[in-house]
Amino acid sequence: MSTTLETKAPSKSMIILAAVVANIIWGTPFKLLKLMYASMDVSREALGDRYIAQVLTIVSVRFLLAGLLTLAVAMIMRQNIVKMSKIQFRNVVIMGLVSTGFAYFFFNIGNVNISSTINSTILAQSTIFFTALLANFIYSDDKLTPMKTLGLVIGFAGLIISQLTGGTSIGDMFHFSITGEGFMLMYGLMATLGTILAKYLGSSLNVFVMTGWSLVVGAIFLFVVGTLMGGSLTSVHWTTEGILLLILLAAFAAIPFTLWNWAATWGKLSEISVFKFIMPISGSLLSVAFGESFTTSLLIGLILVCVSIIMLNLPSKKPLQAN
Repeated sequence: MSTTLETKAPSKSMIILAAVVANIIWGTPFKLLKLMYASMDVSREALGDRYIAQVLTIVSVRFLLAGLLTLAVAMIMRQNIVKMSKIQFRNVVIMGLVSTGFAYFFFNIGNVNISSTINSTILAQSTIFFTALLANFIYSDDKLTPMKTLGLVIGFAGLIISQLTGGTSIGDMFHFSITGEGFMLMYGLMATLGTILAKYLGSSLNVFVMTGWSLVVGAIFLFVVGTLMGGSLTSVHWTTEGILLLILLAAFAAIPFTLWNWAATWGKLSEISVFKFIMPISGSLLSVAFGESFTTSLLIGLILVCVSIIMLNLPSKKPLQAN
């Protein structure tokens, strides 16, 4: 039987803050990844059939650095990073394969195979609905209510509106392929299962230790798969700019994963999952900071997402507590 590490649940405001910060940071890598790939000359035009394999091998380095960084923080906090029961070790391996390995395998392949940026962004947020739906069946105190359901619908509508541009065909949003839209939906499911595993394991294992090792496990999986597909780290153009961006991206994986896993440990999954709406909004605002236009659709979408978050986090009669 697992032993809970905390004797007192944190306040709901702290859980919300962790979820918000995690998703703000999660929204930033989209632009930074493009800059890193451009610096390293990683493109479909340059690599052809080896493009996806090379992306997976580079992504594996990012998550390996993120895992090692998280474990280093755990050691600074005087946590024993190798002391785990057999059950905890097994669960960490499963969590790493699901939340990092499988999830980002499907995400990276799906993303490069979807022509519409709108479609890719929307489908990536399917994790919100998978989480709310599964939590409804798994946790007795995390049921879907009419208010929560309406909040999810409003948030999803805000997400769609925020990504609309005048030059994008509506027809692109309804195109479907297994390795494109299908893989992005699989990413949403894997990310959801990873969050559920984090909630289960986080009550008995330090969140930094849990997150660090799961990132390392996922990184090893991505590296092996990428290598078997033809990727090679030796053929990458390791520029100074690319390396610096890779280190920054590693930090931007370690921090939100740790915050999110901590929030998942203590929070109701249907309530914290709505904060994933912030991720694409954050990414869009970063693009604006890099010179892109702040559109009316982005403003409307941002307002609707805020309304959705408020609706899903209205005070409940029962206090927020770990399951």
